[in-house]
Amino acid sequence: MFEKPLDRLVAVSACFRGTDHLMLAGVPLIAATVFGLQPDQIGAMLAAQGSAWLIMSLPAGVLIDRIAPLDGLRRALAISGLGCLAAIAGYLAASPPFVAFGAFLTVSGIVLGLLSEGAGLQQIVAAPELGKANARIQIVQSLAMLTGPALMGHLIAHGLALAGLSLAFALCAGGFLLARRFPPQAPAPSKIRNLRLELREGFAFVWEQPLLRGIVACALFWNLAFMALAAVFVPYALHRLEMTIGAAGFAQSAMGLGSLLAAFAAGPLLAKAPPRTLLFFGPASSTLAAALLVMAPFLGGLGTSVAVYLLLGFGPILWFVCQNTIRQLVTPKGMLGRAGAVIQIAIYGVRSIGALLGGWVASAHGLDSAVLMIAALFGLSTLTIPLSALGRLSAMPHSAGSPA
Repeated sequence: MFEKPLDRLVAVSACFRGTDHLMLAGVPLIAATVFGLQPDQIGAMLAAQGSAWLIMSLPAGVLIDRIAPLDGLRRALAISGLGCLAAIAGYLAASPPFVAFGAFLTVSGIVLGLLSEGAGLQQIVAAPELGKANARIQIVQSLAMLTGPALMGHLIAHGLALAGLSLAFALCAGGFLLARRFPPQAPAPSKIRNLRLELREGFAFVWEQPLLRGIVACALFWNLAFMALAAVFVPYALHRLEMTIGAAGFAQSAMGLGSLLAAFAAGPLLAKAPPRTLLFFGPASSTLAAALLVMAPFLGGLGTSVAVYLLLGFGPILWFVCQNTIRQLVTPKGMLGRAGAVIQIAIYGVRSIGALLGGWVASAHGLDSAVLMIAALFGLSTLTIPLSALGRLSAMPHSAGSPA
């Protein structure tokens, strides 16, 4: 079973992505319902969880460029497994800071895992097939996004938060066992072994590559908005939309359904639609989703929230598959880890800032003001597409080929 490298990579990806979405949904739900924390405190916990992207991405990127990329998956799953155990210990001790530490450690493993996956994929899949392979991996990501929040919401609503955290650990353990069976890979060639120079080279490459520069700009604003929403949505749903905790988890799981539909559509759309169209549609659909959330108190809480998360799943996932393929095509081997780390900081590293910002605005100025701010940030992410080289991209770029 899973004898082909791509099949095994997809299975391992399903495990660590499942862990990621269980923890991403579980931390704010546990904080709000089990610990009874306020929006600014929930934002602080999410900021601690999300700070792993900011702190760990660059070291992980350098590591991936120095080792065989798929070897990084075992290390990633071991780190995430330890994080899950720490979160379980924090929950049992009724300690929000220790739960946040466990979530930070879990996400640290996810950071390394995603970089390992992206660099490893380029080594086992031919360039013309990268789009299809990315879409296939996105399907398991979408399934995790679909089932994780709903399952965690259901478990927490029935007093079974410990079972949800334990499931996250079990997925790490299963993924680790699968990753141990990858065939040996030679480390990626690298002429530079000075950490400072390696990091400078990665930043310089992304900054000088106009397509990657546009991806970073779009991702910065989008992820600020998304994590502000993550900090705000549960209190907004409970107190402003008068939803139950189970309904809030169900609404968030609709993002997984939207992303699953997008993952199935991504392959055909990448083959037919100009990349600039898919890249614009992602943040534009998010802006529409935020506008619907602003109107949710007047349109109906549950139905509108489901529509919001459907849009947040569908459009951005098309954007993600498209940009991921572009990044793999324009980045030479031996640079994928560092270039991916720089982009990963933009995609995920600012999430801690977004969570703190959302929690602070909600506590200081009210939940409605926080939702308006989120809509504005999504709007800014949309504007980056026509204002960058991405807005002129009518076809996929050629492969970069050999190392720089």
